[in-house]
Amino acid sequence: MDELARESWLNRVAATGLVVSKEAAPADVPPVLEALKSVVNWEVEPTATVRSDHPDALEEVDRQWLLQAERCGLFGGDGLFLLSISGSGASEFGWVVVKWAVGAVLAPRLARPEEGLDFLAMSLDGKVVCAVTEEEDDYWIVVQQL
Repeated sequence: MDELARESWLNRVAATGLVVSKEAAPADVPPVLEALKSVVNWEVEPTATVRSDHPDALEEVDRQWLLQAERCGLFGGDGLFLLSISGSGASEFGWVVVKWAVGAVLAPRLARPEEGLDFLAMSLDGKVVCAVTEEEDDYWIVVQQL
């Protein structure tokens, strides 16, 4: 694993305002690729959508994602959850344990013109995924029970 690339990836996560934990993801949770397959297949329906041409699309994606994350029980009692963001090496890097922080801004800080906006969040027990994906002219917020 390229440590410099992983460090850059972790810096992107930290730039959102989330608190990046040094602890490792639980060994018994589904891997990133399995979680990804649960939210990006032809049978998946979004829980919420935001039009990409919405004047404040990324800010609205953040609001909708947080609303769905809270509703589905993504955050542990201590605010911890697992996160994977798009980009080169993401599936190799796996999950990072993060803690929700008031004022965190995910979508506007993670979106990249060359990669778009995709991120996966999973509960620490591996039972809930709350993700953001780009689909044609919309951003989808997808919640799946695993």
